[in-house]
Amino acid sequence: MKIFDMTKVRITRLGDSDSVGISLPVEYEKLEGFSAVLESAVDDGRLVLLVRPEVEPAVKETVNELWRDLRLLFSEIADVGEMPWDDVVIVWEVHEAAEGPVPISAAEVLTHRRLYHTKPVDWDKEDIRKSIHDTMTKLCELAAGRLGFKSRLFAMAFGDAVANKFSMISCTYGTLDVICEIFSEEFTRIDDDRYWPLTSVPARAAVAAGYRKIKRLEDDPQEFEKERARVQQKWGFPLQSH
Repeated sequence: MKIFDMTKVRITRLGDSDSVGISLPVEYEKLEGFSAVLESAVDDGRLVLLVRPEVEPAVKETVNELWRDLRLLFSEIADVGEMPWDDVVIVWEVHEAAEGPVPISAAEVLTHRRLYHTKPVDWDKEDIRKSIHDTMTKLCELAAGRLGFKSRLFAMAFGDAVANKFSMISCTYGTLDVICEIFSEEFTRIDDDRYWPLTSVPARAAVAAGYRKIKRLEDDPQEFEKERARVQQKWGFPLQSH
């Protein structure tokens, strides 16, 4: 077991009851309300307490809700099917990319879940969307892999473009970001709602239009280079390929 955090806690008696509680720092507030299993052990004569919060059901519920909406969003292109749980793994935090199952951050999903369901006044729609960006990107990439692209690069780029558009993340430069910019242009021609819902009819039409444009560019490398040059001129600086 890899320990990635050690923090001071306080164990206190809960009122007049026969129970005690463990107070964690506020950065763990995303765990509020979840049941947990407390394990105790002795290591070299020292008492060790291990808290295992039971968050996986809530994470899976939220991810399933997002996938259900994405399935509808992509429905004018193809049916992406059920959430591919065999292709993902739930971890607490994602630190780096690795081979194997796609890591989904439970910490990010739970933060988004709390914001989405409570909607406190100090969080706006943009904050809520950005709070789930990494998970949304991975789900969109998984879905895009089922949309008939020949190249994994184009599939990932299209998935990234959809996630960036939803999360309001700007395109910068490089092959993936050229596709992101082209998708954004096609999308906005049909649906210019800044806070477009995943399940809206205009959004479905806009995503389908963006897909058709990107798919044509995948099938016609010369046309892609022309579009790449156009975007470079639009941005005003040389592009780098990923």
